[in-house]
Formats: sequence, C-alpha cells, structure tokens
Amino acid sequence: MPLRFKKTLKAKKERMSQIISLLSTEYPNPKIELDYSSPFELLVATVMSAQCTDKRVNVVSKELFKKYPTPMDYHIAPVEEIEQNIFSTGFSRAKAKNIKGIADAAVNK
Repeated sequence: MPLRFKKTLKAKKERMSQIISLLSTEYPNPKIELDYSSPFELLVATVMSAQCTDKRVNVVSKELFKKYPTPMDYHIAPVEEIEQNIFSTGFSRAKAKNIKGIADAAVNK
C-alpha cells in the first residue's frame, strides 16, 4: 500500500499553480469543441458529453437549448422529457437526472 502524505493547502495551491502554468504553456489558446452561448449551456453540454462525441452533443444541444433556454425551463420540465430529448447521447436517464439536478440547484440557490 503506497504511503500518502497529507499536503497542506498552501502546498496544494502551489502545485495547482504549477500545473496551470504548464498547461497554459502547452495549450496557449485552447478551444472548446462544444457549442454553447452561456456558462449554463456549457455545463449542460459537458454533462451530455460523457461517453459521447462532441459532434453528437452539438447536434442534440442545438435543439435542446432552443427548447430550454434557461435553467428555469429545465427545472419545470419533467425529467422524462429531458431524457427523451437527449436520448441519442447515451446514458440519457442518468444525464437527464443530473441536468435536472443542476437546473434545480441553479434555480433554488
């Protein structure tokens, strides 16, 4: 069993800073392949992207974002309806539940 050392918050922040610096150098202009027009849409598209291609997510999200333009629209919609709309992304039951939960949290908090 490998030894695990407790790292201080300061050490973790320093390590995170080093990683971000390395990634910024290696990938100076990263492009997100998912289509979105708001941070909430990006979050929904990211949930749908699990075990799915970005190309398929972009096809599905184009219509989904028209049908549900705000977190409130997802909040009001039955989870089964969301599931039907994202079925072709795979794992639609779990993804719909997660999207609904995210929308509920956004509306309630």
